[in-house]
Amino acid sequence: MGKALLFPLLSILVIIAYAGILGVLFMLLNHKVWEEWAVVILGVIITVGVPSIAFYAQKKVESS
Repeated sequence: MGKALLFPLLSILVIIAYAGILGVLFMLLNHKVWEEWAVVILGVIITVGVPSIAFYAQKKVESS
């Protein structure tokens, strides 16, 4: 199996793992903590946090 097939398959596996972990985390929060509000709060943190981190990382890369 060459690199032409390895990298796309590896990226698919990473996305599946990320989605699985995130799904389990949301289910655990929904059942154990504040039910819907824990999921909403974590979703907002992810929605705001990921672009913010990307913005500051890009700013740091451009300044160096």
